[in-house]
Amino acid sequence: MMGTLALLGVMFFLILTFSIVYFVTQMNIQDLRLAEVAESVAREIVEIASVHTLGGGRLTYMYLTIPQEIYGQGYQVELLNAGSGRLIVRVKLQTYEEVRVVVVPNFGESNVKALESEITVGDITVSPMLRLPAPLRDVGGVMVRGKPAVVAVTQGDTIYLGFTIIWG
Repeated sequence: MMGTLALLGVMFFLILTFSIVYFVTQMNIQDLRLAEVAESVAREIVEIASVHTLGGGRLTYMYLTIPQEIYGQGYQVELLNAGSGRLIVRVKLQTYEEVRVVVVPNFGESNVKALESEITVGDITVSPMLRLPAPLRDVGGVMVRGKPAVVAVTQGDTIYLGFTIIWG
């Protein structure tokens, strides 16, 4: 009887230990995936700020090269102002907290800031937040998943950055 209880106790301890190790390993992998997405978005923000400043137009957009899902989970990308010309890219899974990357995208004389709320420019709605996977939409009788894009909009002497979904 005592031997059986001791064996069950050891088995319980081993299962618990392996479960904890597995959970910690999965969280480290999720951190790495989120960091890769945040760094990719940060690079593309710097690039669009540069291109928009050189082009001088009112609106510039560039498709983001990020996955629609991270291992089957939806996620959210958010752009925040951090002051002194710095922006924060924050990426969160639905079930896991966030990874942050600081970006300094200032080029030329213009101020570069993150949008604080959603705006509409022409037929494009630009938001400081992007939720993925992008929704499906009927385009010419075919269901198409939207493509995430980063957008630069000039208002006065300030360039505002945000996100949108583009179909087609």
